[in-house]
Amino acid sequence: MREHFLAIEAQRERQEFERVLEVQQAGQRQEEMKEREARSKKLNHAEEVRNQIKEKEKDMIHARQMFFEEGIKLDQEAQERRRRLDEIKKKKLEELQGAGVPTKYINEVARRAMKPQTSLITH
Repeated sequence: MREHFLAIEAQRERQEFERVLEVQQAGQRQEEMKEREARSKKLNHAEEVRNQIKEKEKDMIHARQMFFEEGIKLDQEAQERRRRLDEIKKKKLEELQGAGVPTKYINEVARRAMKPQTSLITH
């Protein structure tokens, strides 16, 4: 009888031990899963931040490129305006010459007309 009770008690202890062990293992698996999820979230967040940084850098490079292209375009427009003005000045001087204006006056007008213009824009 005593052996029977001891065997039953040993069986209960073994079942309790296995139950506790299963609970601990389940808790450990759950903790490991949480850690993997947290690590995954951190990696995803870091990747998102890196992507945002890359996008900002691309936007800044594009903005800088557009700024320089606009500057080049404005320079080209200014050169074209100056070229057209020079053509008009030359044509007007030829018209003065064709109208019989004395050379001395034409030379004075030419000197003043071809004098470099000072910019009205201050930097």
